[in-house]
Amino acid sequence: MCHGIHPLTGEPQPLYFSDDHPTMPGWFKGMEQIIRERGLWPETGLPAECPGFKCTGVNCCCRRLLFNQPDFASQKPILQETIEHRGHICDFYPKYHCELNFIEQYWGAAKL
Repeated sequence: MCHGIHPLTGEPQPLYFSDDHPTMPGWFKGMEQIIRERGLWPETGLPAECPGFKCTGVNCCCRRLLFNQPDFASQKPILQETIEHRGHICDFYPKYHCELNFIEQYWGAAKL
């Protein structure tokens, strides 16, 4: 993952500990640490995720809070970034929609 953007300062926020960290060099920081660095960690704490992924609010769990952060929401998948970096267009089809996927249309015509 690439660096996040700190919402208060606009500076890049590394999502991994530095290589000279005393206990976890190069490790991913984790959701709680990232939220703490952004100054968004509540005194009561947060669960990592809501039971059954059924969120009840905007800041009900770590996963939902980070999901709503602008830099996380605008992050492109690494596959898309790689394709676009090489000068190509990346176009994802809606999941499981056979009428829009040309591969499915090809195989449907081939079966006849």
